[in-house]
This record gives sequence, C-alpha cells and structure tokens, in this order.
Amino acid sequence: MIVVVVATLVACAPPPAGFGFAAVPTATFDTDEGFGTGGVATIYHYDGATEPYRDAVTLNVFISSKLVQSHGVTWDALRPFDVDGRLYVRLGYYSTVSENYCGVGNDVTCASPANTSDEAARRFTLMRFIKPYATVIARPWLRADKPYRVELMLGWRGFLLEPGDLFAANAVDRASPYPSSLYARDFPGGEQGFESVPFVGAIVDDRDDETFPARGLYAEASVRGAHPVVGSSWTWAGANAQLASYFTLLSAPPDSAPNADPRVVLATRVIGDVIVGDPPVVDMARIGGTVDAISFGGAQLGRGIREERYVGRVKAIAQAELRAQLFDHVVLDQELDHGVAAFSDVGFIGTSVDDLGARPLKLLSTVGVSYRLLWNKTFAIRADLAVSPDEDDGPGF
Repeated sequence: MIVVVVATLVACAPPPAGFGFAAVPTATFDTDEGFGTGGVATIYHYDGATEPYRDAVTLNVFISSKLVQSHGVTWDALRPFDVDGRLYVRLGYYSTVSENYCGVGNDVTCASPANTSDEAARRFTLMRFIKPYATVIARPWLRADKPYRVELMLGWRGFLLEPGDLFAANAVDRASPYPSSLYARDFPGGEQGFESVPFVGAIVDDRDDETFPARGLYAEASVRGAHPVVGSSWTWAGANAQLASYFTLLSAPPDSAPNADPRVVLATRVIGDVIVGDPPVVDMARIGGTVDAISFGGAQLGRGIREERYVGRVKAIAQAELRAQLFDHVVLDQELDHGVAAFSDVGFIGTSVDDLGARPLKLLSTVGVSYRLLWNKTFAIRADLAVSPDEDDGPGF
C-alpha cells in the first residue's frame, strides 16, 4: 500500500501576550474515508500567564472521496471569564455514506451473503447517515494547582441522527439506510431521532504538559445517560473510567538547553466503558468522558482496524506508545519538533453486560508506527500506520 500525505504549514509567531495562528491545509488518504481534502486552522489567545494558551478557536473542514463530511468549530478556553477551570464548546456536522457496520460484539466477520451482486456485497456492511451535533464540557477546578489538579466535569452531548444521504437523487435514498444491508436488517428504517446525553464526572491531572506529556498521569471517571426526560429519543445509561500514565525513559543531553524536553517517553492508557439499555449504534461505537472517541477501530482506539468494525456496550481497552522526539529546528520563527512512535492497541468488546458474546475471552489487537510533529508545543500533527490480525482488509492508515 502506498500512502501519500501532503500538508502545507502556515503560521505567524505568537507573542508572549497576544494572538497566534496555526493552519494545516491537507490532502490525505485514510483507509476508512478514502482520499480527503480540507484543513484545520486555530487562532490562539495568549495572556502571558496561562499555559499553554488562554483561548483556542479551531475551525476544521473535511470532505473525502468516500463522501464523508466532517466540519466543526471549537472553542477551548482556560480560565474562561476569569473562572478557574476549562470550557470546551463544539458545534459540528458529520455525514457519511461509507461508515462500517458489521454487527455487535467482538466476533463479527464483515462477510456479505453469497450470491449477491458486487454493489450489494460492497454495501452490505455499510451505513449512511447525517449527524449534526453539539458538545459542551465545563471543567471547574476544585484544586487549581499541580501536582494533582482536581477538576469537576459537567457536560452535555447531543446530535440529530438521520439515516440516508442528504445529497441523494431520490427521496428513499435521502431518508433510509442501504436496502438489504446488515444495518437495515438489524434496524429496519434506520435509527432516526435526537440524542441528548448529559454527563458528570471528575478528573485528576498531573501531566507536565498537554500536547506532549513526558511524565505524570491523567485520570477521569464519569457517568452519562439518555432519557426522554432530557429530550432523548433513546433510553440508556453508561459509565467510563480512564487512566493515562507517562514515563520519561531518556532525557535530553546534559549540554542541551536548560529547559529542553525529554526525548523518549513511554505513554500508556487503560479505558473501561459500560452501557446498559438500548443506545443507537453510533453510541455503542463510542466511549464516554472528555474524549468522544470511536472504539474499537479507527483513528484513535484500535488503529489498524476499520472504523466501527467492533461495537458493543462493554469495552475494555489498553494502549501503549513508545514516543521519541528526534530533532527540532526553527523555520520562519516557528519551532518544529519531529518524532516517531511505535504503538499497540488491545481491546475487548462485549455485546452487553449480560451477554459478552460468542467468544468472551477474545482480545483484539493492533500494532503500528507513527510520525509526530509538534508545532510551537501547542499544535500536534500525527500520521499512524497500523496492522491487525483481526482485520483482513490489510494495513490501516
């Protein structure tokens, strides 16, 4: 497999107090989404005291050859309105005609029925839907200073789920899943409705840095749920717990700058997530907490496995990365720090709490390598290439 990624970096140097800018217009290839184009642009507000910034407003635009669209605007504020804490607000739009659905549990095969046409076989394990969404997370600091900063987490996520394709030529395709697909068999007519999910939890943060932590830990636990009382079309409840740890294995040479970053770091993360009730598939495919990540499979958890191949109400995941920043240099007053990483993701996906599936001891695994670029220590870019014995479609990028 040949993979080409083209990115042009444009930025102006941020002053100690004032505004900075970073942008990445890109041409990309992704195993799940095909060839894509778009970009990410962030405006940073610095007050000269808050690290790594006071405010960051990010706009992202993306469209791919597999007709995936992902657009959004995000405001990430530290000490918003001079209140000790953090505020995250995101408004976005997502639509796809090529999302995977192979069933629920850790033993799905993604095989199409025999004696079907090529087009029907290709679409048998695909979904198409439209999902405008919003996320608000407030994290007031109960203990503001590190070590062991303690935060309360109060949040809400919501989205409108519409099966079909907004740009289809006829009304049936605009408002329905693929005919005769596995998803249509399991959910006739699709899962149409509005999802409203409030959540609450706590965070302990002892990392020395957010963009590239070299030592410390980060832990969070939360509960979430959906019910008609809060405006949801579905009823379910979930709990999530995560722990990430960072260990410096090799520091910068003694003759380097006094504040030089450690160069080799071992990063680990474990995640547990459980749902009871009847959520839509898109919620069974994600974890709760501050990071609304797809699992298991895709760009964040289960790299090397096609996105959303393994979905379920019970998830146990472990990740390990050996990261090494190799060299840095300055271009037009911009600090660029280049590195590589080797990683592995391991996960268990269970159908439900009272039915773990046909193979309750089966673990899913991936291994891979990565390129990392840190830009001015606040803007991070990565490209992962991974493989898995549980994925017969080949390497995932």
